[in-house]
Amino acid sequence: METTANSNQNLDVNLQPDAPRSDQWEWHSPLAAPFRITGLPWLEQDGLYRRLPLHPSHPIRSEVDRLANFTTGVQVRFQTDSPKLAVRIALADKATMYQMPATAQCGVDCYIGSAGEQQYINTTRFELAQAEYESVLFEAFSMEMREVTLNLPLYQGVKELWIGTAPHSSVAEFQGFSSDKKVLLYGTSITHGACASRPGMAYPNQLSRMFPLEFVSLGFSGNAQGEPELAYLIRQINDPAMLVLDYEGNTPSTDHLAQSLPTFIRIYREVHPNIPILVISQIRFAKEAFDDELRQRREARKALQRGIVERLIQEGDAPIYFCDGSELLGPDYQECTTDGIHPSDLGYKHMAERLRPVFMQLLQI
Repeated sequence: METTANSNQNLDVNLQPDAPRSDQWEWHSPLAAPFRITGLPWLEQDGLYRRLPLHPSHPIRSEVDRLANFTTGVQVRFQTDSPKLAVRIALADKATMYQMPATAQCGVDCYIGSAGEQQYINTTRFELAQAEYESVLFEAFSMEMREVTLNLPLYQGVKELWIGTAPHSSVAEFQGFSSDKKVLLYGTSITHGACASRPGMAYPNQLSRMFPLEFVSLGFSGNAQGEPELAYLIRQINDPAMLVLDYEGNTPSTDHLAQSLPTFIRIYREVHPNIPILVISQIRFAKEAFDDELRQRREARKALQRGIVERLIQEGDAPIYFCDGSELLGPDYQECTTDGIHPSDLGYKHMAERLRPVFMQLLQI
């Protein structure tokens, strides 16, 4: 018996997954030059698609350890003159989330162009039951060099990845970065990318298209609690341009936030005393229009974080800043989420656009 999903796909050829065409491609591992993988600070050390070290210097909770395998914010960048492009990927598991499209959880999307000029092209197509698939991103393009950015899955681990080009095509190093500096973003499921429709719409990925720098997304869905162990690990990342702390929504209590935030900053400052730190308070949730207690709790935590930042500035920590997250979704915030909490693509677009001038000021770009 044909399932409803398959029946719907058969009604429209544009809804159908790609059929494998392995004999038409030359396959490359992005782990080798000239491909550049960003968003994985420990890649050279461990050789894995993993956002934290395999053997961390400080112990991390099992939940964070598992989430570190999810490739949110991870990008593959390169140039090619191939008229067609495909990916072959082996994931840790298949799509399982009810509130996110499979394209975001397990998909790869493709942009062409240099930083600030990247244009979206396509997202991989695959069967929901598949943990391994092959998909064509574009074909029949003119044969000329293009800068390509592939955004990897937000909520799934990647075991293996291969990039397919036309046989005898050229592949070259991506030239779009102005330096080796990295923007580091530590936060909740909203930093992680829930509930974007595809990888490139998560706000760290959107911001990465606006600046000629590497962005490292350290979003740990439901588990960014500002623990000291993460501060010790994050401070090990070389060449930071800025650290963003956006973890209020996962903190167990206001008292916990009051203790963890200055401790996290102090630990990071021991190694990076002059790097800009941006503290972002939580966005507004849809229920706040009817739940005054929820609104008051957010306002109290916002005031707390603002006060911590102001106190640190008075004590001489000049390069630290506060951003009022309640303004990031704009006045239509109730229409900007998928489930009342996590931004939709519209919500993430608002966030990226409102954060852009803040990042420009702090990064001096």
